[in-house]
Amino acid sequence: MTVNEIKAMRLKFPAKGREGAATAAKKAKIKAIAREFEQKKAELSGGAPVMKRGLVYYGAIILGLLMLGGMVLSVCGKGGRPRIERSQLMADRSMDNLAIALGRYKFHVGAYPDPAEGLEALAAITPKKPGWFGPYIKKVVKDPWGHGYVYDLRPDGSPVLYSKGPDGRAGTTDDVMPKQELFTDAFRDTTWTNHWMPYQLRGILVAPDDKTRREWQAEVDKY
Repeated sequence: MTVNEIKAMRLKFPAKGREGAATAAKKAKIKAIAREFEQKKAELSGGAPVMKRGLVYYGAIILGLLMLGGMVLSVCGKGGRPRIERSQLMADRSMDNLAIALGRYKFHVGAYPDPAEGLEALAAITPKKPGWFGPYIKKVVKDPWGHGYVYDLRPDGSPVLYSKGPDGRAGTTDDVMPKQELFTDAFRDTTWTNHWMPYQLRGILVAPDDKTRREWQAEVDKY
């Protein structure tokens, strides 16, 4: 048998030792993959990990907790209270102030401003109604979203007042309305008038004696 024939036979039928080394390497790789699989499986199932967790693992945990905390705060707000926009607070305050001003206007005049006059009647400098003692506000401005306020009177004479809210459309869920009791606040607490009587009692003085009556009458005559 020639040298070339021997080489051909070796290539065709490799030695047992070579085949064993290749097979062993493959088996080692398979075992390594199996170990890695078992490790991941144990971690996912809550079991003890085969290898000690490193910085990457704990960094991922901390990042996840921070993201979860941010989501909770964004939904609930700090202290569990919902976040209120500054424009919403301004609209609420404006509504309440206008309701109080309307109540004071009625306290002096006897009725709320006519819708044709609008809220501008509260800021008028020249009296237009008997008993007027304003102005009751400095000026009428638009709401925080740049829309005019809605003002009207119901058939029974009670006022309708609200802001159309961020969407600028009347009758939607984001409309801003005042506290209804503020329309009559001027009649419940008259300290703002320095005890000036409401329109129902104007011209009527009830005093304990003549001296007090004269003093009160002189005070009223100033107005």
